[in-house]
Amino acid sequence: MNADIGKITARLAERDEAISTELIKLINTNINPPEPLEKDDVYIRAMYVVSDEVNSFGGCFPTDEHQALCRLLIDSPVMVGHRKDRLPIGRNFHAAVVEHQGRHWVKSYFYWLKSAQGADTLRENIDGGIYKECSIGFTFLMPECSVCGQDIRTCEHQPFERYDRDGTEVVCHFNYRQIERVLETSLVYRGAVADTSISKELRTQKAKPKVDLPATEQVITSPTELDAAGQYLVTPRYEGLPVLVTCSAEGIAIVSPDGVALPEEMVGRFTDRRLPEMRDVFGYLIGLRGKERCRVDQVRRFIDGKSSSVRRLEIRLFPRDDFQLPDASVSERRYQVRMQPGRLTDLAGLSPAALALSTRDGVKVWPEGKYPPRFAGYSYHVDRLKEIRRESPRTVGYYTLKVDIETGRAQLMLTENDAVRRLEVRQFDFSRLAQGARFVTDAISEPDGVSEINTTTAVCGDIVESTLVGKSTLWRLTGHLNGQFCLQPIKLHERQRYIFHKSADRLKVTQLN
Repeated sequence: MNADIGKITARLAERDEAISTELIKLINTNINPPEPLEKDDVYIRAMYVVSDEVNSFGGCFPTDEHQALCRLLIDSPVMVGHRKDRLPIGRNFHAAVVEHQGRHWVKSYFYWLKSAQGADTLRENIDGGIYKECSIGFTFLMPECSVCGQDIRTCEHQPFERYDRDGTEVVCHFNYRQIERVLETSLVYRGAVADTSISKELRTQKAKPKVDLPATEQVITSPTELDAAGQYLVTPRYEGLPVLVTCSAEGIAIVSPDGVALPEEMVGRFTDRRLPEMRDVFGYLIGLRGKERCRVDQVRRFIDGKSSSVRRLEIRLFPRDDFQLPDASVSERRYQVRMQPGRLTDLAGLSPAALALSTRDGVKVWPEGKYPPRFAGYSYHVDRLKEIRRESPRTVGYYTLKVDIETGRAQLMLTENDAVRRLEVRQFDFSRLAQGARFVTDAISEPDGVSEINTTTAVCGDIVESTLVGKSTLWRLTGHLNGQFCLQPIKLHERQRYIFHKSADRLKVTQLN
């Protein structure tokens, strides 16, 4: 996709502000001209170029993409009308997320030389309101549907159409995701984003974090509170500050999800090891004293240069498939970047994964595809669940049942004492099970067939009681499978198999063995 352009409201009565030493420093640092520039060498103006409003194409730059856009704008050319057959008239050297006219905007600062041909004419046309509107040319990979979160090129939704979502009528648009590059910004005659403008106001009023940033994490006491059909990424839970890390040839940037950057002198200390190129990778900034993790308030004090218990800082990056960090030494360096361990599992394997990865604060659980920073995740603590069971021994575990209604294939997974037993039930039917039908069942290994079954129904519930009766196992279940169920071993065609059925009482099970 090429450019996103915008309609603006011009501001014609601004006073010409003095150029600050800081702006000149940003030009010389970010653009690095052959000869350092002084205040008297340049004109500087700013563009309110991108907001969080839906444009006339149906696209939107959500606020959590604005910081990345600020970085990509630096050193991009300023053109006229997106024309590539002419040289730039200026260059963007700095950008910031600001509040303007009640919305969140990306404000891009650009300069041009006073000695250049036509420099005064350009200034007069901008300040006189002739050149009023601006737009941006960029490349991106993913147009994310606002209704379902999928690629809008392949989902069923259309921009500007109305749909029902959770009982509320919403108008569909798409979000620009995975923005790769800003090609240029342009002065244009008419655009698609309302209220873009060019300004002489060079001061920056930083935007406050939006109230719709991810909510706090939700606490679960049992995996059965989650969707039985889902896949989940389990990671250790740390007490730390959430950060986004960008690393490129230009250097490293570490900012909070709401755009607050770490001090440059501190960021530079994380570059003493070789880091791969990355953009806005989520992680946690953790403070340590020896091997003990420190409280978040102590991490903040350390960053601010105040007295703190923190002696070392470590960034734990969220698990990724697209890159890995080089092998880290086990040294006690004060500043380290490491990958956070994680395990992708179905609901049945969630407790065992949590047991393996748990810290003293438990684990975080992320539904597949719903990852930070746009989702806060679930907090789960296996030890707390065990405490609940000791205090009120109503459950010994939980089960999940996934069924392909068309083929009758079903997978029954029972998790007890953080170990998973997986079974495949043939020709399964809920109504026949309730009527006492018996189903041939096979044991499956971890987690064979889980991705092969076309799940059309998935349910879960608690195991209240688990008993061995002879060679058979008897479970008392609650939830969708409510009652007493039996798994009886048999030999069929010289192969060890099982019969799964609902059992009326324990005596009949005993007589089968």
